[in-house]
Amino acid sequence: MNIDTVMTEVAVLLRLIPNLRVFDYPISTVEPPTALVSLPEITFDLTYGRGSDKFALPVLLVIGKVVDRAARANLAPYVAGSGPRSFKAALELPDVYASFDTLEVQTCTFDVVEFGAIEYLAGTFMLDITGDGA
Repeated sequence: MNIDTVMTEVAVLLRLIPNLRVFDYPISTVEPPTALVSLPEITFDLTYGRGSDKFALPVLLVIGKVVDRAARANLAPYVAGSGPRSFKAALELPDVYASFDTLEVQTCTFDVVEFGAIEYLAGTFMLDITGDGA
C-alpha cells in the first residue's frame, strides 16, 4: 500500500459528507467542521511473504470551539454508526477502494486540540486498513 494513495482515497469519501471540509495534508488553521487525514502507523508483513500490511490511520475531526455549548451536539452525527454524516457509514463501503482491501472504523476518542491559539473539541477516528504488502 502507498500512504499517499490510501490517505487520498479516504479523503475523497469523507468529502461526500455534507458541509465537511476535508484535508489529507497538514494545515495550520481550521474552520469547523474539518476532517484531517493524518499519517498512519504501519505494521508490515501481516501475512507471509509480504502478503499484506496494516495501516492504523487516524482521522481528526475538529467540530467547534470547546466553549461552544453546541459542540457536543454537532459532533454526534459524525460519530453515529449510520446516517448522512456518519464517518463509519461513509468509510466502510464495500468494494470502493482501489489501493487497499479493507477498512474498518475501529474507535473514536475525544480531546481538545489547539489551532491558532484556539481550543477546539475534536474526535480522533482510528481506521484499520489492510492491503497488499508488495
